[in-house]
Amino acid sequence: ISFEFPSDWLQLDKLGGGVQYVDQRNGDKLYVLKATLPADTNLKTVPKSWFADVILSPGGDVARSGVVAEGGRISRSQMTVDCTAEDVPNPCAARRRMILKYDTVTGSGVQNVERRGLIDAYQVENDVYMMVTSSNAVKFEQKGSRERDTVENICDSFKIGNSALIN
Repeated sequence: ISFEFPSDWLQLDKLGGGVQYVDQRNGDKLYVLKATLPADTNLKTVPKSWFADVILSPGGDVARSGVVAEGGRISRSQMTVDCTAEDVPNPCAARRRMILKYDTVTGSGVQNVERRGLIDAYQVENDVYMMVTSSNAVKFEQKGSRERDTVENICDSFKIGNSALIN
């Protein structure tokens, strides 16, 4: 796995072994997550609701980091690399890009804050490796904003397997 992110982001959950970083200025976060696909599915055929469930489940890495999420759903999903039989014998890693919409509950439990996540997912055998970024919804929706550009660059840089070794 390889990816690039701003050098001033702070690593979270270092002792727990998770890959999580936060931009302390605005609360943007990134997570690297792994999940096993349901039987008889692949990255292309698994329902997009599966991603929201896996990412925001109460037992998942995002919840363990202290985030209380509500109403998660995938609003956009697109295969960016679609591996088919024609790709053989050339190696190909199926890749899917999604936008996650959800709310977080503030520490006081009084206010909900709209968040957006940009997800880049690869399939390796029966597992999915995901780069999940999380940003304030207002900043994320402003195309060309520093926050939106940062999370797009992080997801664009995310590589798995042999593709991670090629710059």
